[in-house]
Amino acid sequence: MGTKRVSVESCKSGLDRVDIIVVAWDKRKEGKKTVEFPLGEKGLSFPGGTKPRDMLDSIREAGEQIEEAATQAKEIRTEINQLLSEEVPK
Repeated sequence: MGTKRVSVESCKSGLDRVDIIVVAWDKRKEGKKTVEFPLGEKGLSFPGGTKPRDMLDSIREAGEQIEEAATQAKEIRTEINQLLSEEVPK
């Protein structure tokens, strides 16, 4: 995979909690261009009043979890497509 980054794409803050959506991104070549695409997303919640600096470790961990899930999904997709190509019609 290419260079990955993690971003917070949504944030909803209330008195009792802060909800965010974390997105992990990767890059790939499409023709002559390098394009960025989302690997996946994960929602996180924190108690109200949590400082952004105190959210960073959880955000980074969520990014790693998204990357791991994307890798697993790619392996599953490859296996399914291989099984489909080997399947003999009845």
